[in-house]
Amino acid sequence: MANRETHSITDQDFSSQTPLLSKHPSEAASVTLDPIRQFLSIPDSYLIIFKQGTKQETVLSHHDEIEEIQRIEKFLTSRDLDFGIIHKYEIGNFSGYSGKFSSSVIRIIQTYEEVDYVEQDKYIEAASIQNRAPWGLARISHREVLNSVTFDKYMYEKNGGKYVTVYVLDTGIYDKHNDFDGRASFGVNLLNCSSEEDTNGHGTHSAGIIGGKVYGVAKRAKLVSVKILDEDGIGTLSNAIAGINWVFKNHAFGVRRSLSRKWIYKGAVATLNFITTKSTALNQAVDEGAYKGISIVVPAGNNMGNACNYSPSSAKNCITVSASTYYDHDTRPSNFGECVDIYAPGQNILSAWNTDMNSKKVLSGTSTAASHVAGLAAYYTSMVEGQSTPEYIKRKIIYTSTPDIIRVDLVSRSYFEPLAFYETNT
Repeated sequence: MANRETHSITDQDFSSQTPLLSKHPSEAASVTLDPIRQFLSIPDSYLIIFKQGTKQETVLSHHDEIEEIQRIEKFLTSRDLDFGIIHKYEIGNFSGYSGKFSSSVIRIIQTYEEVDYVEQDKYIEAASIQNRAPWGLARISHREVLNSVTFDKYMYEKNGGKYVTVYVLDTGIYDKHNDFDGRASFGVNLLNCSSEEDTNGHGTHSAGIIGGKVYGVAKRAKLVSVKILDEDGIGTLSNAIAGINWVFKNHAFGVRRSLSRKWIYKGAVATLNFITTKSTALNQAVDEGAYKGISIVVPAGNNMGNACNYSPSSAKNCITVSASTYYDHDTRPSNFGECVDIYAPGQNILSAWNTDMNSKKVLSGTSTAASHVAGLAAYYTSMVEGQSTPEYIKRKIIYTSTPDIIRVDLVSRSYFEPLAFYETNT
């Protein structure tokens, strides 16, 4: 241990209750794991990473000292715990070790000059594959055109959407459906003289695509019904904006509760499953909702026209989605144009229905496409450490998409657009 300061250890070192340093020994901040990391972390288990260029003799000396510190701790505290170094790493310029250590020992470890940072260990799990999946789920989890092997294979992260709330502004949700596994609930009914139940089916179908355990993209997301459309699928602009306002208030409440550590809340996604002629007020409400932290996903519309002539598809801060077929063409009635951000499966999509607890139905349209992307937004939101921003989620969805694969045929020309893609291990 030449040219190296030795660490004198006393029982004072093992009685301190002061918090750990977070990353680097030079940082005087305490460890503050965000709620999702705290939930996934393994108690008393850490990875200690050395600075690049640390000499081998320094590493060996460090290991010896930490093992000696462990023996001293065990003697002073009379704790017979299975603590100590478990794995040692040396992969090129990457070196370090992992093991089980008390907070007192970790505080000592972080004072060593050769230590670059300490990270708490956490669980990992394999990405699941759903067999016999609806083709829309299979398509967004494969880059290539579907074939006889991949047509019903959905590759996804098991905890996608966890701690994310998706608000479905639609006809309601039949929350007793088995596909929701207890994660769907009633939020608000903004219609006069109407049941809070989904008396149409459109909202239930959308919610199933977003977060159903069989039909859904983000299978752990929480689904909340914001009823703004009646049994005929008709509503008003004023109720639609009131729905966005209600979502914003609930999202703000969720953020406040998460900051007070009372619950784990990763963020919110809202899907607005309706279309109307262009409205400045609606677009402003959508843009402000996104600016305040809600990822808003909207359909391009089914009018065979320019999406920029409709709302909310012409709003700037939302994610506007048009529909694609099994064979990677746009669907005939889908709107198009520069206001469309992404394409997603939207033809003959199977999902939950509102007639009984196991009912299902096939629907087509840009709302089904938008529901795929809303689920994707929930998934990416759940995978970010801390809370993400709608701008980041929108960029992520566009950046990870499969480029130039959806053929759009207009009278005057043909061109290609990107298809939404579910990137695992993100």
